This record gives sequence, C-alpha cells and structure tokens, in this order.
Amino acid sequence: MNINTKILIIIIVVLGVIVLFFGYQIYQLNNSLNFIRSNLLINQESGSNREDQSGQLSGSHSNTTVNLSPPMAIYNIPWLQNQANNQTTGQSEGEVSEGSDSGVESQVESQNLIVAALVPEPFSIVSVIIRTSIIALSVFVIVKWLGGKGIGQLSPFGLLIVVGLGTAIGDPMIYNEISIPQALVAVIIIVVFFKIIDYLTLKSKRFRESVEPNPILLVEYGKIDKIGLNKAKMDKEEFEIEMRLAGIENIDEIKFARLEPNGRISFILRNKEKNKNID
Repeated sequence: MNINTKILIIIIVVLGVIVLFFGYQIYQLNNSLNFIRSNLLINQESGSNREDQSGQLSGSHSNTTVNLSPPMAIYNIPWLQNQANNQTTGQSEGEVSEGSDSGVESQVESQNLIVAALVPEPFSIVSVIIRTSIIALSVFVIVKWLGGKGIGQLSPFGLLIVVGLGTAIGDPMIYNEISIPQALVAVIIIVVFFKIIDYLTLKSKRFRESVEPNPILLVEYGKIDKIGLNKAKMDKEEFEIEMRLAGIENIDEIKFARLEPNGRISFILRNKEKNKNID
C-alpha cells in the first residue's frame, strides 16, 4: 500500500467521522423540533377549547394541562431550550398568543426544511444507492452497445439525444416516484431512436443534410468569407484565436477553412496536404 492510498483512506475515514457527528447532531435537532411542533399543536387545541368553553375556564384549564417539559436533548441547544421554556410558561398561565404561535410554527417549519435537506431518511439514501447502481450498470451496458462517436463528434441533433438520455437517467436516481423499469424503458426508447437516426444518416444523404447542418466556408485562399463568419456566429477575432490554437500564424497559409457540422473548424493549408482540426 503506497503513501497516496494511505492518505486517501485517512481522508475518507475523517470525512466519515465528520458526517456521522454532524448527522447525529442534526438528528437530535430534528427530534427537538418535532417535540416543539407537537407542543404548538397542543397549545392551539387548548386555546380553542378555552374559547369554546369560556364559562368553564378553570375546568377546561385543568383538563387540557399537559406535560411540556422539554426532553434532555433540548437542553443541549440553548435556543431550543428558550423556546420550550416560553411555551411551558405560556401554558401554565393559560394565555397563548395566536400571533406568536404562528410565528414560532413558521420558524419551526423552515427549520424542518433545512433538517430535511441535510438529513434525509435512511431508507431514501439506501433507495438512491440501489437505484443509482442499477441504472449506472444498465447505462454502461447500453453505452458499450452504442459505441461509435464521442461527444465531440456528435451533431447538434445527437447532442439533444444525449441531453434527453441524461434526463431519463438522472431523475429516477433521486425521485422515488419514477420506478426503475420506467426509467429503463425511457432510456431504451431514446437509444433505439438514436440508433435509427444514426443509421438513416449513414444511408441517406438527403436525410443527413436535413438533420445535420452543412459545413460553412470561413476562409478561401487566404481571404475571410464574411458571410460564412456571420452564419457561424463568429467574428474575426474569434477566428484568429482558432487559427493560433491550430498553430497557424498567417491567414495566407490557409487554403480552405470550414466550420464542420460537429462544431470543429477544419483547416486545409496551401503548403501541406493535411487537415488540422481543433475543438
């Protein structure tokens, strides 16, 4: 085991301990927030009972008395302790303000949202792991079956297919509402559609011209074609940058320069019988 592997293991262990520590703290916070929310509901119910039975205030008060002593976990968090004490005092006096209850309740709800974002349910994490593993394995098999072109060689239509494939893959990894069979069906449909388009593009020139854009002439015998630059949404400075990236110092060296359908610029030089391609 080399030094890099040892360092990586130490980093993973330290990160795991940190995640467990903060996860436990937030778990306690979540329990405390749930306790406060239950107290708020009890306070609201007791307040409504006092309004309905104003003539029997003493009896109603004794019947709706509940134990509002905060759990031990709350005393580790000062602001939660203060909120719990305030609620206990308000209950013992029998005067609960509707405006303050709604304010505290909205605060608790916002805090619950934060806790839900930071500490998901354990079963949801297991579900994401299982879904991601199954879908990743399936996509690996599908990509091996596709083979062929890389991202840099795809046409604009092919890139749209890839984006759709990414959406079909990504959503079911997180959202439980989308089942794995549904996701796989969507992926298979997109892949089959891509293969059909790819086959028709190879077999039919007319279909290829209708799907993929034609090459745009940018330079002809050392002279820039302004119409071509406008079609390519490119100015002279950008084209000169592409020239320098291709190792071309002077535009007079260029016999032809075209923007290809895959977004790359091809250069045919006057003194060389080869093309220079850049991204």
